[in-house]
Amino acid sequence: MEGPISIQAAGQQFGQTRRQPDILAFFDNAFDWFFYVYVFATIALPGGSFYGFNFKSPMFLGLLPLSVYSLFHRKQATPTEIALAIAVPAILTGWVVLGLSNGFALSGVMRQYMDILITVLICWLATIFCNNDETRRIKFLRLILNAVLAAAVLKIAVIAYAVIRGIPVVQMVQLLDKIFDTELMTMDLGDLFGRVQFVSDGLIPVCVFILLRHRDRLKIGNALASLMILLLLISVTFSFSRFFWGFTAFAFIVGLALGKRDRFQLSVIVVLSLSFLAALPALVSVYQLRFSTAVAGGSDELRTEQVPPLLRFFTSAPFFGHGMGSYTNEDVRGETEAGRAAYEVQLLSVPAQIGLLGTSLFLILGFYYYDHLWWKSPLKWSDRIGITLLLAFWVAAGLTNPLLFHPLSGINYAALATLATLRSKKNATLTPST
Repeated sequence: MEGPISIQAAGQQFGQTRRQPDILAFFDNAFDWFFYVYVFATIALPGGSFYGFNFKSPMFLGLLPLSVYSLFHRKQATPTEIALAIAVPAILTGWVVLGLSNGFALSGVMRQYMDILITVLICWLATIFCNNDETRRIKFLRLILNAVLAAAVLKIAVIAYAVIRGIPVVQMVQLLDKIFDTELMTMDLGDLFGRVQFVSDGLIPVCVFILLRHRDRLKIGNALASLMILLLLISVTFSFSRFFWGFTAFAFIVGLALGKRDRFQLSVIVVLSLSFLAALPALVSVYQLRFSTAVAGGSDELRTEQVPPLLRFFTSAPFFGHGMGSYTNEDVRGETEAGRAAYEVQLLSVPAQIGLLGTSLFLILGFYYYDHLWWKSPLKWSDRIGITLLLAFWVAAGLTNPLLFHPLSGINYAALATLATLRSKKNATLTPST
């Protein structure tokens, strides 16, 4: 018969039982911290390196084992989730093998494979971070908004510094290229300053929609929300991208249509109208220059020329495609093997590379990942239609820009999916998690 447990032994046993949950919580919190920093750095900074040191890749690799741990710790490891986490990367490797067997370079094949895989993984990581919890969903959306605003402030500060010091904006962009080891889109606009386009500018439309539709859920005051929208619109104007302009205008209209009718909407309309009138001469000049034949003609002609050879490339292997990293010899992009498949008309090049079978895989993932848009949705039909249109607008970018597969694209897809799971504010206060 066992005797009574001593006070010392009982204390040791209590310490062990308490220490174990602390360790488990540490790794779970570590995933949240790594994910938060990774997303913020990916959005706010122009590139993934700093003076030659690649900080994003090690951070992403560190996220993966922590994400697997959190998946099980948060009891999200359903058979379906586990099957998808294993099957999707494995199935995609089939097109890696196909691309290599067709004689395409390993560098180009692996570049496209990693672009697609990272895009899908970021969506997966976002679901783990949000953990089917309303508070976490709001935190994720606020993270994206803050990071995009940080990028906007950086861009405006660079332009302002260049103007004050009398330095060409293009020269400042080249400095950013050197610091962050990237190649930003730029152009000298003379008296109109210069073009500064960040990849994260693609998130501005979604952020504008979030502010107009869900500022109360994010607990952002009217004055601050108006200032945020103004900063975002200034930033997207200097992106000098017709697609980003159109997408932002569309998101603005959808956000106003779905947002709450209050003084905020009126103040936004008044402030933007006054700002528009004050800057009208400069905006007209920007518009005329961007849509001029000298600026837009060459890029439009380039995209148009890609369509016939890509169609022939697709029809020569419509079911399986030619594999990852494949390209048609009739129209070769880039000077390196890794960049020869970087077509602007991505909605044609991707099916030509992975065929109808691979395209169907992404459609299935889309229906699964955005299931709240189709059934069991906590949203009104108007919100569901609005978010679906925003998603369709972003996918349509694949007709003119290679934006379908990129870390920022993954964040964009995740943001729209998160918006599709938000309940009304009334229901959210009654049931904080699902």
